[in-house]
Amino acid sequence: MTRRLRSVTTTALAVLSLAAPAAAQTGRATGTVRDQAGKPIRSATIRADNPAAYPPKVTSTSDDKGRWAMIGLGSGEWRFTVEAAGYVAQTGAVVVRSAGTAPLAFVLPRDPGPVPGALDKNIQQQIAEANAQRDQGRLDQAISAYQEIRSKNQKLTGVNFLLADAYRRKAAIERDPAAKRTLLQQAIGAYDELLKTDASNERARTELDSVRADAASANAGTSR
Repeated sequence: MTRRLRSVTTTALAVLSLAAPAAAQTGRATGTVRDQAGKPIRSATIRADNPAAYPPKVTSTSDDKGRWAMIGLGSGEWRFTVEAAGYVAQTGAVVVRSAGTAPLAFVLPRDPGPVPGALDKNIQQQIAEANAQRDQGRLDQAISAYQEIRSKNQKLTGVNFLLADAYRRKAAIERDPAAKRTLLQQAIGAYDELLKTDASNERARTELDSVRADAASANAGTSR
């Protein structure tokens, strides 16, 4: 009887020792959802998907300050999708770690709605596809898609924000100094176009100052 009890106890301890590391592998994600002017978006839906995790899907909703949080996310890469009425949905892949994950800041462009005769598909779908290419690292394809959307919809100036971001991402990985300077100048041009119609966009102004500093640094490095 004592031997059997000892065996059961040993088995229980073994199960607990296996369960503890598994529980420790869960993490949490937090962040904010704002519009392009930096204003918080309330009641945005944030969805995280990871087919290899359990549970494979976790959702949250932003509060009146645009803040949101999720717990119980398994360690690994999760794809986040953020949606809000009147805005273009955004997606992105983020690695969640049990030790902690940096806050995620999502910026949603306003949804201009379909423009009759301007595009073969709904503008929102066009932008979502371009964003997916950008997040997959297919920056040339994303830039071409943003440029096409902008050329066919002159009033859709918010695309310049996305285009500038794509130029900056490509410049960050470009090794050729001349090509890097060109990409940074293209990003500056896109921000300038946006600010012509949205001069109060503080986020665009902040990022424009940052990319100008990067361009100045790149030019200084070349002149040495």
